[in-house]
Order: sequence, then C-alpha cells, then structure tokens
Amino acid sequence: MKKDRLLMAAIAGVTLGVTASSRAIAGDKDEVKCWGINSCGSHAKCSVGEDDLAAFKALLGAKEYAAKYGKSSAHGCGSHASCGGSSQILNWMTASAGECKAKGGFVIETAGGKKTAKKA
Repeated sequence: MKKDRLLMAAIAGVTLGVTASSRAIAGDKDEVKCWGINSCGSHAKCSVGEDDLAAFKALLGAKEYAAKYGKSSAHGCGSHASCGGSSQILNWMTASAGECKAKGGFVIETAGGKKTAKKA
C-alpha cells in the first residue's frame, strides 16, 4: 500500500514536470519584438532602423512621439541603444506577447514592405 502511494506520487511528479517543460517550450514560440518596455542598452536588442522610428511617429503623431521618444535614433546594435523609454529612447527587447501587452509595449508589423507599429 505504501509502495503504491510512493509510486503514484513519483508518476504524478514526473507528469507535472513534463507538462511544465512543454508549457515553457510552447511559451518560447509566442515571443515578439516588444518595443518600449526595456530600461537600458544591456536589455535592448540590435538594430533600430529609420523605418521603425517612422512607424512609431505615424502611430503616435509627431508631438507625442517627440515627448516619449524624441531622443531616439537609428542604430545597429543594443550596445548603442543607451537607455530606454525613461530616457526618451525607443528600443526593443524579446518578450512573450502577454508580457509585452501587460507592460504597455508595442509591436511592429510589416505589410507590403511598409512597417506599422501598434499596441501589443
């Protein structure tokens, strides 16, 4: 009887571990380039292009863009990213779609060769 309980507990533990692992792997598939949620360059990822910045200017309008991200410039890598939104600099980092939305981030979509920014 005691051996049966131990065996059942062991099977339940293994099953739970496999389920959690598969959820973690599935969560990786839902990662997006989330713009506007990172704090500093060490968390920012590479490449912010002029077309990315233009997509945000179109979404926010010139006045709001200048107030939020007016110090942004195109750059090739995260080490050039300086600090993020608190310093009026737009960067991106990889995050789950849920985290991006929860933190008020943005995503950029490309359609017909044109980039468009939208709330996550």
